[in-house]
Amino acid sequence: MVAGHWLLFSTFQPYDDEGYVLYSLHNYGEHGGLYDQVFSQYGPAFFAFSDALSGLFGFAWTNASGRLLTLAYWLATAGCVAALVWRATRSQSTTAFATSGVFAFIWVMINEPTHPGGPIGCFVALAALVGAVRDPARSAAGAAIVGAIGAGLALTKINVGAFLLFSATAWMAFQVPQVRGRRIAVAAVSAWLLLMPWILMSPKLGEPATLWFAVATNLATAGWVATALRHPVAPGAARRPFIAFLAGATTVTLITAVVTLARGTSPAGLLRGVLLDPLNQPDVFSFAVQWQPAAALVAIAATALAIGASIAPRHGFLFPAICAVRFGAAIAFALAIVQVGPFKSLADFGISYGVALAAVCATVLRPDEEGIRDARLRLWLAALLLLQSLHAYPVAGSQLNWATFLWLPLLALSLRDASIALFRRSGSPTLRRLLSPVGAVTAWVLASFMALNLLDIGWAKRQVGAPLDQPGTEGIRAPDNIAFGLRIMAENATAHGSMLYSMPGLYSLNLWTGIPTPTLDNATQWFLSLSEDRQQAILERMRSDPGAVFVVQRDTLQYLVDHGFRVRGPLGEFLGQSFERAFEVDGYALWVQRGRRVAPLSTGRAQVDSEGNRTRLELVVARPRAPVASIELSNILTVPRTLLANLGPGEASFGMTPLDNSGAVAGGRTPDAWNVEDASPIVRLDAEFEGQLQQAGWVLARLLDADGGELAAVRIIE
Repeated sequence: MVAGHWLLFSTFQPYDDEGYVLYSLHNYGEHGGLYDQVFSQYGPAFFAFSDALSGLFGFAWTNASGRLLTLAYWLATAGCVAALVWRATRSQSTTAFATSGVFAFIWVMINEPTHPGGPIGCFVALAALVGAVRDPARSAAGAAIVGAIGAGLALTKINVGAFLLFSATAWMAFQVPQVRGRRIAVAAVSAWLLLMPWILMSPKLGEPATLWFAVATNLATAGWVATALRHPVAPGAARRPFIAFLAGATTVTLITAVVTLARGTSPAGLLRGVLLDPLNQPDVFSFAVQWQPAAALVAIAATALAIGASIAPRHGFLFPAICAVRFGAAIAFALAIVQVGPFKSLADFGISYGVALAAVCATVLRPDEEGIRDARLRLWLAALLLLQSLHAYPVAGSQLNWATFLWLPLLALSLRDASIALFRRSGSPTLRRLLSPVGAVTAWVLASFMALNLLDIGWAKRQVGAPLDQPGTEGIRAPDNIAFGLRIMAENATAHGSMLYSMPGLYSLNLWTGIPTPTLDNATQWFLSLSEDRQQAILERMRSDPGAVFVVQRDTLQYLVDHGFRVRGPLGEFLGQSFERAFEVDGYALWVQRGRRVAPLSTGRAQVDSEGNRTRLELVVARPRAPVASIELSNILTVPRTLLANLGPGEASFGMTPLDNSGAVAGGRTPDAWNVEDASPIVRLDAEFEGQLQQAGWVLARLLDADGGELAAVRIIE
């Protein structure tokens, strides 16, 4: 928990997906009208559930509260996996490995707090746990809960929920007790599982990476189907659980629809938000999985091994081959954990190798009652993992982690199963006494490494950077270039703006400043997501307000352009024609309507004389609350910052000039920069000193009072 808190409260991504989700939740709570007024790419269940939590616990949607909620989801996901593995093994070391592994696997939650990925991971893990405790094929209660979870996920992100519902349906179909009915159900479900990836990915099958994704999913599916066909039908499997499954899904669907419609969404808007808009997502924004070396070879070999084990389960070479593959995968994954070798990340390993090995991990090695029961749980996890992995299409970003984290408990359980089977086959108690402690110690070492690594990263991140220092960001720090860039944008938007929009959408700024957006159609990549009519409405509002300002995150925008996502539509054209850049700092630029001038607060410039011996600083700031005693100069390009100079009365000569809101001089310069009590609301402080500033564009000037307290932080811009 400590590591998660440190990591969450020391990260802020420049693309600010966090602000997009927070502002959408805020606007939904204030106005309702999801999809008709409040734009969102996510389903109504996410909004209804989040709004209920906000009302129940009485918190507002801020960056701090959103991160605490994300931490709760993060811990709950790991907790569900811990409960599942502990119930199956009663092994502390295996449980510790799986729990730490899942917590580390989904660390990407720190990049997009409050994102639906938090509850998605939590409820997928909960469905896995429910299936372990109350088999949906045998328990009506278990089936109803899994159906309800699947519907809730589908009404959050339709693909994720559909994958879970299809996995559960396949699981129950393979457990139909009647022979004829089972054949029909298995044939129908198998055909659908094989066909579904091709339908899903049809818009992008021309891309080699996506084409392989469909093929790899088919291979993994074939292995799972073959394994499931050989698995004994569970005693007590009946038709009633399937009816309960449908009832659970239907109940959640109806409740969500009623709540959403009651909050002002039209039936047409609900249909568009839940179904129609998600179908267009691949055309809006996508990037493919980066497959790891030998992924194809592993997928083909694993499928062949799983099918071979289903055809000839007693063949002599299969048992050692399956054990070797499981332990080999564990060694490779351990190398990924300690970041040795070619493996880039845990999620890359999970999508490239883990999914392909799912059926091998689920194969029965112990044909006794206990072994078959344990294999049933692994087969259930493999069914969920297989289809959840499709969540990585069309955007293989953080989705990779949410899509494949079930690989961790599946791997942990399959290793324990292989160990027990090997010990029993060897018939040597001595071998077990020798090797069992080795396995337990290895599991503890890897679990400790993952936990301590997160702690170390979190502690290091907490020691650098700067507080965001905005309303609702209590305790949140960020790297200097992001923290000061955002602080300066927020300060200038407050001073100069009556309406604030951004590109891509940086809606945390609206939360911090209280300045509204033109409409409630607030998307991150609005130039890709919003229709021309919606863009036109925003355009008209901005045109009619002379105080409208516009913030651009240049680096994020450039990334999108470099990957083929260009600004398009009437709003982009209007902004380019009617607005101009006032100033830029750390990749953030403030744009105002053409011809308008504003004082660029908390920014400064450095000028070197012709001989290169003296430097003159000019710092534009809002009137400090107390006299300035010194100016501390540091380089934020280094971590931690490198102190360059501390300018006091003995090291520099100072002056102060009043400015108006446009940045124009509003009075004469006074040589005494320290007497700020009677200064105008905006002043330009100048300081002249011996020497030059190296890398002036990365210099931070902190205005300090007599006690060393910070009065203002100013970024020097070139």
